[in-house]
Amino acid sequence: MVSLPFTLMLAVSASAATYYVDRGAAHAADANPGTEAAPWKTLSRAAGAQELAPGDTVLIASGVYREHMAIRVSGAPGKPVTFAAAPGHRVVIKGSEIVKGKWGRAKDDAHAKEPYPNAFTGVWKVTLGDEYFTDPDFQASYADKARRWVSQVFVDDDKALQRIGPDPVYPNEPYAKLAWVGRGLADLIDDSFTFDAVDQTLYIKLGGEPGWFNIEVGVRGWGLTANKVHDVVIRGLEVRHNRQPGGQWPLASLGECERVTVEGCRFLQADFCGLSVGRSKDCLVRDCELSYNGNTGFSFGQCEDCTIEDCRLLFNNYRRFHSGWHAGGMKCIPGNQRCTVQRCEVAYNLASDGIWFDAENAAIRILDNVSHHNDGCGIFFEINPGGGLIANNLCYANKGRGIYLSGSQKTWIVHNTVALNGAGIVCMPREAPFTLAEVTVLNNLLVRNYVTQDDVTRGCDLTLFMDAEGPEWSPGRRRNLTVHSDYNLYANTCWTPFMRHHWNPNSTLRQWQERFAEDQHSQLGPVAYEARGTGFRLLTTEGLDVAGPLPEAVDWKPQEPRRVGCSRTQWP
Repeated sequence: MVSLPFTLMLAVSASAATYYVDRGAAHAADANPGTEAAPWKTLSRAAGAQELAPGDTVLIASGVYREHMAIRVSGAPGKPVTFAAAPGHRVVIKGSEIVKGKWGRAKDDAHAKEPYPNAFTGVWKVTLGDEYFTDPDFQASYADKARRWVSQVFVDDDKALQRIGPDPVYPNEPYAKLAWVGRGLADLIDDSFTFDAVDQTLYIKLGGEPGWFNIEVGVRGWGLTANKVHDVVIRGLEVRHNRQPGGQWPLASLGECERVTVEGCRFLQADFCGLSVGRSKDCLVRDCELSYNGNTGFSFGQCEDCTIEDCRLLFNNYRRFHSGWHAGGMKCIPGNQRCTVQRCEVAYNLASDGIWFDAENAAIRILDNVSHHNDGCGIFFEINPGGGLIANNLCYANKGRGIYLSGSQKTWIVHNTVALNGAGIVCMPREAPFTLAEVTVLNNLLVRNYVTQDDVTRGCDLTLFMDAEGPEWSPGRRRNLTVHSDYNLYANTCWTPFMRHHWNPNSTLRQWQERFAEDQHSQLGPVAYEARGTGFRLLTTEGLDVAGPLPEAVDWKPQEPRRVGCSRTQWP
């Protein structure tokens, strides 16, 4: 028998191992060794497996896993522990449970008084047992039965019913956090639900009997979490449904992590936020779907050097939280440093903004994104004295401002195409100490950013606060000397483009140049485009090479330095 060399023996012994989870296998058990022949049954077993070593992989077989997957193991730099759906398999983690009780018709209840004849036709009720309120992470909330609530009900997996009545977590108060619909049972509408916490009765109104459908209610606060771990990869998992446990909890979260990568995953129909990354460093979220969530798709909070890229954030805020408080495609708050959002599509987010960084963020990079058809702003950069770079984005058809800089400093807005929004690029101060300072707007293409109103327009292509002396309608002498705009191209195909030094007074480009000495190299020009359905296409190809050089302070270079606007000319 020939012996292996000692170094080769070490390499063999140090090779990475693969473990398996398959809840559907008849022989699966958490007491198994986790081999392909004897797999583990639950994700929670794998997520905390002491057998896992740096470089190991856990492959998960198809199935619906109704549990909280809390990852508690770490890898090593260059040798992450990987949790992944097996090739060709669909792994769905759900924070919900199927309603299995006996349904009855509400109209057959002699004690329920109908507000009008046949009001309860199509209304069904079922009593939820204590087993729907057993999440161990939130037992304190459920100790008092009157404090139990249901925040999400789903029909056939992906149809969320409208909640009717007061929300126990988010009261409807001045500056309401959540828009309530109705008060209770008497206000049920088609495809809605209400919950009576006193007797734990769930009422739903559907176009058919509940037995025709699969009805699920959120019961767990989280679906997937990774806390205080490092060097982990999470790949190809789908996480859906949860119950709001009493605050701004996400369906999935990374907390105090380092070098964790989440890729090819889907985070859908969370009660509040799809995926949150908090107090983490050097983490990456790539090629993920973060859509149809109750408030936001994604959030960074107090992170450093983290990135989200190549993701889709669509149709979030379906529960209609107040957009002035917290909602949208992504709301990143507070105190993030050197974080990047790039190459994402952020669209159709309801009553809210697309990309939103709020409160004390610094050195943020928002690059190469497409933000369109959001009910609010395409990109909102709010009270961030540490500033950052907003470059090469296509922002179009947002009902609010295309790019809105509010009370921020040290920010570059360069080479963006901002088209067909309620207003274009807006840079304004906030209350003290959130001034507007050291802001530069260069080499942008601005196309028809206004709303028509008879023979005049509302909104304008550029608002840049000058802090001019005298009344608003008399520009006078400017006092803000640290905000500048130049080398932009303003489309004058339809109406005359306007610039503003404050919220309302309009200036033509010539007046703007004479009064404030800004946009001295900017131009007006005919710009043709096509806006069909939800798409956008820039038709003009000539006359766009009027951009100026970027200062060395801008740590980014465009593909075509002489061309205004972003490099992307069409979407989709």
